Amino acid sequence: MRSRMQCAATVRGVRSVVVRTSLSRLILLSGLIVLFASLMAAPGWSQGTPAEIVRDYSLPHLFGLPTATTTRQFGMGGTTACVLDNGFANPAFAGALEQSHAGVRYSITEFDSGLQLKGAQGWLNTPVGDGQGVQLVGFWLDSDRGPVLPAPGANFVMAELYEGDISLHYGRRLSDTWLVGIGASPVFSTSTNIYHPTTGALLSRVDSSVDAGGRLGVLYQFAPEGFIGGVVDVYSEDVKMVGPGLPGAIMSEFDATQYALGVSGRVGDRVLLALEWAELKSESGVVENVASGWHAGIEFDINEQAKLRAGLDDGELTTGFGYESENWSANFAYIKDWNEDLVGAALGESDTSQIEITTSW
Repeated sequence: MRSRMQCAATVRGVRSVVVRTSLSRLILLSGLIVLFASLMAAPGWSQGTPAEIVRDYSLPHLFGLPTATTTRQFGMGGTTACVLDNGFANPAFAGALEQSHAGVRYSITEFDSGLQLKGAQGWLNTPVGDGQGVQLVGFWLDSDRGPVLPAPGANFVMAELYEGDISLHYGRRLSDTWLVGIGASPVFSTSTNIYHPTTGALLSRVDSSVDAGGRLGVLYQFAPEGFIGGVVDVYSEDVKMVGPGLPGAIMSEFDATQYALGVSGRVGDRVLLALEWAELKSESGVVENVASGWHAGIEFDINEQAKLRAGLDDGELTTGFGYESENWSANFAYIKDWNEDLVGAALGESDTSQIEITTSW
């Protein structure tokens, strides 16, 4: 969960029934996307409202900016709202800045199917006055054209994923204990392309872009590294699906809200603990998608420079380590089967590795 945590996991619904479920029981998002593509050639494939047809537009969000945090925090279970770091998803942390920071993170996720995701994130933040700060974040996600299995026994199709985002954060300290912040993403778009496995012909393209929205963050500081943090995201996305077999573009708009609430703090001199709960809901008319999950992590200081980390990202294991000096740091994180509950049947198991370099001045 990230500068936006609006990773849109999918829950099947019918007109009069809204299905609410935990993240581990959501219907496989990627399987639904390719299923729509494979149905294009069949009569009546487009039955249903536009929102029902394109509801699975957001596969890139699962690995994109909505779930993006620093490599350090990925190694601690993927927290986003409550851990003090050189980069942050909670804009209220901009009010705690005492010096400037810049960082670059690079991520590779390799699936057993052969699909490979590559992501890069960069940020720059700086104090702009007494108890005030700003942060600029850019994110890019892309994939090669790789195989995806729609369902057991079905023929695979080829898919390409993309997401690009730019976010701005402003934070302010109100008192010794309270901080608040706001954020916005003037650039935020995704695309998912599905191709025929042998001819390479385009079967469908689904694009989304943010129409309006923003993020609010709040922090209560009870210790130098002790925070209770909350984030609320509210935004809307315009979604469009096109394809050679369509009589025209299918368009819909989804409203999304995201909530994250967590706590972090020191236990002794060498151990930092963090626990966070988050929920994302996106809806368009009677179509509603709900996802929720826990993030928990620990960081152990081997000495003043070296750190070991471990955590659970909605039940999936994360590990990491880092090295910190006075004005720079290097971090590595590994995530096993990231979002496996959602994409495992379509893409297989996965291994995600991340590396990050930051500097401070």
